[in-house]
Amino acid sequence: MPNQIVLKNVTKRYGERTILDEVSLDIDGGETVALIGPSGGGKSTLLRCINGLTPFDAGEIRVGPDVLPAGGNGEVASRVRRKFGMIFQDFQLFPHLTAAENVMEAPIQVLRKSRREAREQAMELLRRVGLEDRGGAYPRQLSGGQKQRVAIARALAMEPRGLLCDEIASALDPELKSEVLDTLAELKAEGLTLIVVTHEIGFARRAADRVAVLADGRVIEHGPPQQVLENPQVERTQRFLRQVLV
Repeated sequence: MPNQIVLKNVTKRYGERTILDEVSLDIDGGETVALIGPSGGGKSTLLRCINGLTPFDAGEIRVGPDVLPAGGNGEVASRVRRKFGMIFQDFQLFPHLTAAENVMEAPIQVLRKSRREAREQAMELLRRVGLEDRGGAYPRQLSGGQKQRVAIARALAMEPRGLLCDEIASALDPELKSEVLDTLAELKAEGLTLIVVTHEIGFARRAADRVAVLADGRVIEHGPPQQVLENPQVERTQRFLRQVLV
């Protein structure tokens, strides 16, 4: 499947510390997988390895027909990043560009689109995330939720097959979290493959096809949300959910 992601025994170490310990997981095209688990369990590192931003020490990551080997491969990583955009917790918008210009930048520089074509696409994408009236606003004039939705539109401007989302709502207040998570739910309905690192258990329950629990660098449990969140089989998962659901 062109949008499938297959992780085989992915291992990542920093010095003597093992961050990812032989992680294996298959994610089908069009599937939404929520990655949950205690802080420091390896969730963000796993996303960065999938996206080719962080080389790993052993194992293999297959994204469609492209295979990222241990140690990295710049050419393959570039192809993977074209297929799967990554959205970070801290937005990473260019402060000197408007919302529309932030969305336009990569299509102009990477895809070589004309400014007119890129602007038409940018305004359509801003409309898609509910910000059609904010195209001329600079990041300093936007709320946190609006900035994150601009970041989503910017990732979509590269016409990816899926998105890797790294706790993109964790720094927002509840109302703004809802705006961003509702946008992700709409993208799921459109068939994009989504891998979402999140502490929002309600979102995982509502929007994910599958939940994977990472702890101590390993996938300790995965399955449908109802199974993992309502009837976890692993004691470490039970303990984590008791802590976050209080």
